[in-house]
Amino acid sequence: MSPASPARTVLLVLLLALAATCSEDKSFVVVSVFSSVHPIDNVAQLRVKVTDGQYTEQLLYPDKPRAATALLQLNDTKPVTFSVSLRTMFKADVTVDVEPLDATQASLGRGTGGPYPLRVGQVTYATVYVSPACDPMAPATICGAGKTCALVCDSDSRPEMLCFSAGQGQPGDSCTDITDCAPGSACFEFKACSTTAQPRKTCRQFCNIDSDCGAGSCNTSVSCNTTSTSLRLCSRPCDPTGDATGGCADGLSCFIYTGEITDCACLDQSRVGAVGVSCATDEDCQPGLMCVNRGGSKRCQAICQLSSQKCSTGSCTRLTNPDYQVFGACL
Repeated sequence: MSPASPARTVLLVLLLALAATCSEDKSFVVVSVFSSVHPIDNVAQLRVKVTDGQYTEQLLYPDKPRAATALLQLNDTKPVTFSVSLRTMFKADVTVDVEPLDATQASLGRGTGGPYPLRVGQVTYATVYVSPACDPMAPATICGAGKTCALVCDSDSRPEMLCFSAGQGQPGDSCTDITDCAPGSACFEFKACSTTAQPRKTCRQFCNIDSDCGAGSCNTSVSCNTTSTSLRLCSRPCDPTGDATGGCADGLSCFIYTGEITDCACLDQSRVGAVGVSCATDEDCQPGLMCVNRGGSKRCQAICQLSSQKCSTGSCTRLTNPDYQVFGACL
């Protein structure tokens, strides 16, 4: 890899051009790295991964971490520039992933550029903007005004919190991607009920404790594919009675969970039981119904609110197993 100073970039390009004329089967990528939001200080090394979808080249720049007196800074005006030599099997367009590391090898952020058309045997130029690592509960501290801090999972299921432009979407609103949601929240997909043509995504609020969530509860854990994280999300208060869609985005239904916490979720295929149909658990009943044990026989019954006593048939009856204080069943 070559030195990063801009003053030597022209010399670097000339050297690579000469190398290409001598070896037509070797390719090089000249990478220019910027910060996407504000300067990222105290960078000891950059972890770099170049892939064409089939082959991957991974390395560190510089080869050894910089000394405390010579740490790098990433900013939005002056790039850190270096070159990567690719093996001969690289033939397709390449994507470049850059992760700045501090002296302890902790991640300071991450950015991805591309895909870039690979000029086999010649030089390909790539520009990567790195988003700083951040705290989802205080996005403005690192990311600045108008930005949010959201979770990104890489191909190795490593969870990273990075800065992105924020939108106006409030918790519970439908969204397309991270930039649709207001600071402090992010766009999450309900994979169990999503299809390629119509994914179900809503803005969800990050939290540490229940008091962060207003009427909701800080009870939903977040994982990166198969890797668990310490992040949690607020539940979405909603109305589980009637058709159980009140307060939920299109395509989601409202269900009751432990502690009488309500939240919007996918309609599982198991939830088919109508009123009066035998059941084993609430998951066997349609939205708006719960599985009630009466005299040793469990059947799906309509959910009601004890405070309103609204039932189309029967009366709103308080349940003791589980011990409900807010919701009941129409019996």
